[in-house]
Amino acid sequence: MPKIDLAAVEMMIRDVASTEIMPRFRKLAEGDVEMKGVNDPVTIADKESERRLTEEFTSYLPGSLVVGEESFAKDKTIMDRLDSDQPIWIIDPIDGTRNFVAGEPEFAVMVALVRHKKTLASWIHDPNSGDTIMAEQGAGVWLRGHKLRLASNDPATARVGLVGSRIKKFITEAAVMTEAADFPKIEIGSCAGFDYPRLFTGETTFAYATTTRATFLLYRHTNAWDHAPGMFLHHEAGGYSADWSGQPYDMTKPRSGLLFASSKDVWQHLYEQFQPLMQHTAKAVP
Repeated sequence: MPKIDLAAVEMMIRDVASTEIMPRFRKLAEGDVEMKGVNDPVTIADKESERRLTEEFTSYLPGSLVVGEESFAKDKTIMDRLDSDQPIWIIDPIDGTRNFVAGEPEFAVMVALVRHKKTLASWIHDPNSGDTIMAEQGAGVWLRGHKLRLASNDPATARVGLVGSRIKKFITEAAVMTEAADFPKIEIGSCAGFDYPRLFTGETTFAYATTTRATFLLYRHTNAWDHAPGMFLHHEAGGYSADWSGQPYDMTKPRSGLLFASSKDVWQHLYEQFQPLMQHTAKAVP
């Protein structure tokens, strides 16, 4: 497979975001929003940006295929493409669609390039600021020409732990889990596209992003378009993650749970403390 130019792909994402997403932000007309499921909207901006990105990426890398969130909504068998020999673009055209529909600026475009279920490069783009965090295998994580490091490795940085919306409500149930004294404050995440950037150093990462850095992430649902891009960034910066059974992430399993930490030792410590919560959530949230 030819070497990918990270900047060239970023420009494609930036162009599509500026022409298909931002002109519709806070200007959605009647009929521009549909519901794929309960509390799961899709907009014309999602559909058109995925269509455009698909055209751009497959033209840029002939022979490549696409697994997109909106194409999956129409055809579940599209996940079979991950088993092919071709390079695959995984696309979340708007991560945080609920925020987008509500007129809130916390949404992002997320892209990963994978082959044989191994990620080779990824991008998370904030259409509001124009920032793109990107990485390629073995080259680290970059934003605006600066290499990023995990914020959890900086003892002077104030941090929180972020959990997905399907988990947060169980945190407060004393019968399920009692927070340990050494736990950081726990917050609910905004969306994966804004959660992952909070793992890295930098006070002005993404427009309107919360500046408090995150030391760990915990999710129940694990769709590839939500997590393959951010997981790769985290790993390239030296972080460690695994699913709720302690196994490496499998892109084809959307309900395996994920826990992210700065190292394997920290992950194991969190894993042991989160066991009651994970077991309860796994039963309560299919």
